[in-house]
Amino acid sequence: MKNTIFQCVTAIICVVAISVTGMLGIGKIADAKVEAAKLAAEAAPQASVGGDVSTDTPSDVPADTPADTPADTPADTPADTPADAPTDAPADAPTDAPSTDKPAADNGPKAPSTPAEITAYYNNAINKVVTSKAGFKKVRTTEMHNLDGGALLKIQLVVDMVNDFLGVGSDNWDNQKGKQDNLSKASLTAADIKQASCAEKNGIYTITMTLKDGSSTANASGNSDTSPLQRAGVFAGKGDKKAYDYKNSENIHTAINGVDDCTAESALEKVTNTKITAVIDSKTGKLQSLTASWDWYVELANVKYTIVGIKQAKGNATTTVKLTNVQW
Repeated sequence: MKNTIFQCVTAIICVVAISVTGMLGIGKIADAKVEAAKLAAEAAPQASVGGDVSTDTPSDVPADTPADTPADTPADTPADTPADAPTDAPADAPTDAPSTDKPAADNGPKAPSTPAEITAYYNNAINKVVTSKAGFKKVRTTEMHNLDGGALLKIQLVVDMVNDFLGVGSDNWDNQKGKQDNLSKASLTAADIKQASCAEKNGIYTITMTLKDGSSTANASGNSDTSPLQRAGVFAGKGDKKAYDYKNSENIHTAINGVDDCTAESALEKVTNTKITAVIDSKTGKLQSLTASWDWYVELANVKYTIVGIKQAKGNATTTVKLTNVQW
């Protein structure tokens, strides 16, 4: 009886051990159950308590093992793998593809077209000649259409002085490179222009402008000048200088009153039909030639020379200035 009880207890201990080790693997549990059954059958084939052993053994061993083992293994693995891989790749790929557009052709500088652009371009070309002291040849021609001086013009000396100062006929200048005394700086604006155009051919711009009419006055009280010609770049200035291309009322009034025994109370001058043509290298902006022409009319009041005096002297003329052979 004791042996039988001992053997039964031994069998129960084996079953418990098998249950503990069952957590290590399903295969090992199956082998342990087979061995425990063999030992129990050989040790106590006649035992009456064998029923308790057989009823407890299978109920506790496999209950939780197969349910928990596979549940945690593959749950999260395939869900995250393909989700992040290809999402952004194709979206950005085509944006950097090479462009099929052809680059714009370089057609060189754009020709000035508006009055503001044309006058600015012209000013720059004239001022380059002045500031760089380029060499050039200049011819100025003044044609007197009419001159009415009454008794004064019967005096040859007066006629000679008038013609000399006004530059009647042609005068020539050869302005040497490095010296500048025959051209003024230009400062025309769009407000000075009646009409302006710029044509391009073989890299050369030809600027053509017609300036607005203007007038000037001078007397003992002062002087004024509204003519755009004073800003066109032709040689001009104040005082008595016969080399000036453009002589306004102030120049004429100063010159007459500067001659011994000669006076003039006042002077009025009107300038009309001023036309300018400038030929300029489009790549460098350098002037190649310049032609300017204008009509002018002058009135002098109370002119006197020695003992001869007249209330009014007047005349009208055309002046043309041509500048060529610019040497940079």
